Amino acid sequence: MPETFSEPAARVYAVVYRVLYWGMLISTALFTLGVLRALQHPRMISLGPALSQSLGTTLRGLAALDPASLMLAATVVLILTPVARVVMALLAFWRDGDAGFVAVTGVVLGVIVLTVILGRLGLH
Repeated sequence: MPETFSEPAARVYAVVYRVLYWGMLISTALFTLGVLRALQHPRMISLGPALSQSLGTTLRGLAALDPASLMLAATVVLILTPVARVVMALLAFWRDGDAGFVAVTGVVLGVIVLTVILGRLGLH
């Protein structure tokens, strides 16, 4: 017997589903295009330095359909998809007036942001 949800809960699940679906779809499309472009013009693609290239270099690479830039963008989209899901869930809970879930989701988002900040600063 399928479980039924209240209208606000169903809205939150629908929003979360769409974010995850589109994040996965966009990431898969970018990665597939990157692999196809790499097969057209085989060359060594380093996994290390590509992650440290500037935003401008990546954007120019995307405009030129550079395989490394496409795969880097696919990876970034895939990594940011769960973060976008947390943000969208927070907004949906806020709109529905569910203070408890707003608080819990806000703490989760805070931990994610703090982790990124501490990761960028480095722990010595």
